[in-house]
Amino acid sequence: MSLKASSLQEPIIKYRTKNGILSEKSKSQAFTGHRTVPVERQDEIRARLVEAVSLACKSGITCFYSGMAMGFDLMAAETVLSLKGRYPDIRLIAVVPFRRQSYRWPSMEKEHYQKIISQADRVIVLSEHYFKGCLLRRNDFMLEHSCGVIAFYDGKPHGGTFYTCREAVKKGMDIVNLY
Repeated sequence: MSLKASSLQEPIIKYRTKNGILSEKSKSQAFTGHRTVPVERQDEIRARLVEAVSLACKSGITCFYSGMAMGFDLMAAETVLSLKGRYPDIRLIAVVPFRRQSYRWPSMEKEHYQKIISQADRVIVLSEHYFKGCLLRRNDFMLEHSCGVIAFYDGKPHGGTFYTCREAVKKGMDIVNLY
């Protein structure tokens, strides 16, 4: 497996899997979104995530990639896990940019992260250590393995969510923006 994203080292792919190989690109979607979801909109966004993931499942999507960042990424990952009873074939792939991603997070967020990681169908760790650009590299990896994106993007031209949506548009991918 090779990544097109430039990096200082080859990816470290460490994972736990229940179903063997990564899903077909045509049956996979990635999540991208902001680190904060306003408290007053969290219930609405959760409901919209349930709707978007359910619609994706009904159209043949079986695999969802989360970059496991605080905010929208964790909310989206949690949504996939919550829908496994309704859609038993769906899988969550956690794409971790570097091994200690949650190390400096508040303890509550760290626990939330660990709970989701422990339930993911597959965990892919792309690097042992943080390096400049590793978060964008993670986003490139998810786009490389997906046919579409479910986003929480405010439309502002900066940051990782902007980067990921821009790259998805360049690749002709469908984007469902829940913002």
